[in-house]
Amino acid sequence: MNASRLFAIIAATLAVYLFADDSVLAQVQSADKIPVLKIKGNVTITRLNQLNSPFQEANLSITPDGRRLFFLSDRGEQKWSRRPDTTDRFDGDIWTAERVSGEWQAARCLDASVNTERGEDEPNVSPDGQTVTFQSWQPGWQNSGGPYYRAQLNGNQYEKPVGLGGGINLFFTQMRKQTNDQFGTDGAAFSANGKLFVVACGPDYDGPMDLYFSRKAGKAGWLYCQKLAISTEGNERSIFLAADGKTLYFASDGLGGFGGLDIFKATLSDDGNVSNVVNLGEPFNTKADDYGFVVSADGNEAYFVRNGDVYMAKLTSGMSAIKPLPVSVLTGTIRDKVTGKPVTAKISIRLANEMDADEMSSNADGYYSAVLQLGKTYQQTITASGFKEVKRTITAPASQKSSALQMDVALVPQ
Repeated sequence: MNASRLFAIIAATLAVYLFADDSVLAQVQSADKIPVLKIKGNVTITRLNQLNSPFQEANLSITPDGRRLFFLSDRGEQKWSRRPDTTDRFDGDIWTAERVSGEWQAARCLDASVNTERGEDEPNVSPDGQTVTFQSWQPGWQNSGGPYYRAQLNGNQYEKPVGLGGGINLFFTQMRKQTNDQFGTDGAAFSANGKLFVVACGPDYDGPMDLYFSRKAGKAGWLYCQKLAISTEGNERSIFLAADGKTLYFASDGLGGFGGLDIFKATLSDDGNVSNVVNLGEPFNTKADDYGFVVSADGNEAYFVRNGDVYMAKLTSGMSAIKPLPVSVLTGTIRDKVTGKPVTAKISIRLANEMDADEMSSNADGYYSAVLQLGKTYQQTITASGFKEVKRTITAPASQKSSALQMDVALVPQ
């Protein structure tokens, strides 16, 4: 990044935060430093022992309702985890954990329809929890639309993953050719609506990486990846896009800070412009490498990785500068009106007067969830084989805080 571009980013950032509450935020107003958030009061941080192992955990992803967490682990407890070129090392697999009655349960490895002996990483879970998108350098990835794949949950089993293809596939195919297959990644994220992709990648996995992005352009599919201007001569890794689709969290050692990789927050627009860049400050950043920062949709909890372990932090109302923009999380259960049994249904939600819709489904328990913009009106359509279609209008609360809506549905048999 050249000096003029960096100065422009810093100037825009300072302009935004000049009017912030001084009790929440303090700026380092210097042309050669990114502002550092300073939080007053104690932050409760908990090491989640039930998720961790003696091996590395990384690249977290959380559902907007805060009920499911996905991550990479090198613990290698499955038959497909052992690397084919060695007898004592394991590749990375995708693991998941569920929260029950407020407590995280022990993590479990996703099945062999997703994980292979070649290594899977960078999981991203859809808002309804029914689709996981991940990276895999499996044999033939160039011809199967990889290295990023989507796997749909059907009941309790994932279907065969499908490559994303398009400009994402073309970008990585060309980059791998140019670097003799040494081009690597360390963190990727998709927006909640599935139309924006951000990835940390570079020509040497152990060397500096940069941030790239792609947009899904209707029938044209994914566009060719372009470098984000926030990339530095240093190292950028570990990406997360919040439920609002605009707030970006990433790790970098090229923007100053406390030492090693620090966690930063920024605003990402649909055209790839990055603004409002801030360092999250202590206690999230230390002299060690800090990365893997994700936030629940309501902004009340953050999860991050330190020295290969997963931690959770409670974010109070006084920590608004850390949080993403507020959204409304819609959840509910779909059941048969006659029997009361759960129904797996297809759900379409679109903004009123717009054509594009977000498609999702309820799980085997009939549960579904979606992210709505505050104050907006949506049209929801629910269909299931053997039942009458349901159409209804939903208006998300017009509030300055994240909210939760619960709307159960009882389907009438045909």
